[in-house]
Amino acid sequence: MIAPVDTQTLPALENLIDEQFTTPELDRHNHIFNANTDEPLQAQFSCSPAQIERALTAADNAYQSGEWENTPAAERADVLEKIADELQQTDYAERISHADAVTTGAIIRTTRKMAQLVPLVFRQAAHFIRAGGLEQRLPGPRGDVEYFRRPWGPALLISPWNGPTAIGSHKIASALAAGAPCIMKPSEWAPHSAIIMAQAIHKVGLPKGTFQLTCGNRTIGSQMVEDDRIKAISFTGGLAGGRAVARACADRFVPTQLELGGNNQLVVLEDADLDKAAEGIAYGLTNLNAQWCRALGRVIVHESMKQTLLDKCLERLAGIRLGHSLDEASDMGPMVHRGQYDLVLSEIERLKSKGGIPLSSTPLSDLPGYFIAPTLLDGCSPADTREEIFGPVASIHTYRTEAEALALANGTALGLAGYVYGEDEARAFAFARQMRTGGVKINGYSLLSLGHNAPRGAWGLSGIGEEGHTQSIEFFTGARVVGVSPQDALGGY
Repeated sequence: MIAPVDTQTLPALENLIDEQFTTPELDRHNHIFNANTDEPLQAQFSCSPAQIERALTAADNAYQSGEWENTPAAERADVLEKIADELQQTDYAERISHADAVTTGAIIRTTRKMAQLVPLVFRQAAHFIRAGGLEQRLPGPRGDVEYFRRPWGPALLISPWNGPTAIGSHKIASALAAGAPCIMKPSEWAPHSAIIMAQAIHKVGLPKGTFQLTCGNRTIGSQMVEDDRIKAISFTGGLAGGRAVARACADRFVPTQLELGGNNQLVVLEDADLDKAAEGIAYGLTNLNAQWCRALGRVIVHESMKQTLLDKCLERLAGIRLGHSLDEASDMGPMVHRGQYDLVLSEIERLKSKGGIPLSSTPLSDLPGYFIAPTLLDGCSPADTREEIFGPVASIHTYRTEAEALALANGTALGLAGYVYGEDEARAFAFARQMRTGGVKINGYSLLSLGHNAPRGAWGLSGIGEEGHTQSIEFFTGARVVGVSPQDALGGY
């Protein structure tokens, strides 16, 4: 059954600025659309410069007061646990999963799982600081040396429209655990999960100005990125946006954490189980509708196995149900909005003009939304497939030797994720270790991280810094070391 969709099912667009919920003041004359039907759902209002100024002032005041920063870690952890308890209530998960499915096109089964994980994100952050993750004692020449981490200052959190709940909650929990006042700026295309989380955080209560939410487009993002009161920025989004953030922060040396996407390679070694590989390729083309940073970009397979692999892939893709994102039976939904839909189709046409042959077997939905069947493109030159498409499209390339396969796998400027299929795990590990990318999964394709404490790195144009359970909290902080020193001009012990 498909739940009804109307403007009443989405939370109203509202900011949380200086402990007050307010309506964004500027009408951008655009709308958030139902990705399944191309119907407008909600006007895309945006903060005014004056509203952003109030948020920046409140964040700076909160930092200058030091109330949240100086709250003992155990007490901050208690507050994070209370936020998790509030978000644990069923109503929050249902509202978040429904909003994300309607606006982004991700199927409800996926958005529901992401929404249900949000309380765990806050609990993990609480556990880290309660266990002393930001406080250590080291041996020194005159007794113990205190090594502790404190927030750089007010942090700006910019989350994208793809996976807005998972990414947004991770940034918020990490910044608050670090003791940093923070301002969340969600994508104007999918702001609702951030609004719902803000409602929960507001109920629990934090010192004034410690957590704020601002709705709007890139204009308000620029105003905050360029403001001297912002001392750290965590950005997830496209390469152009990441470059703009990096340029704005360069002169002030503001710490930046940038995750910018990837044209991710899946390598099929000669001893691979082709059924497993085909299943992984199908996941890579359909999970989150291939609108996530670690989605499949290129398949690299031995020339003797290509046709068999393609046949198995098309067989699996033929069984994918492409349908309404709120339909429990759907395996894949539409693109997020008309602009992304047009962009992906234009990339398919570009590669066709370069000799690419599109291969697809998934029946299209008869709904008028932004549906694109998962597509493999054969016959393309690797030189034409180096850029990320950010949709359910991947090219397929062949190799004769593993050296050629590795050159193809490392043949883009992006390096976020990689995948290797091969039955000899030692051989697969040896190959994966040589891939210049933040993480490589062997014989599996999943939305989940490789391990609870494993960081998510980025190489090349995929970004700067690492994200993860520990790494993201530490990003918002700088190190301080305090201890008794010898009185020795030459520094001897």
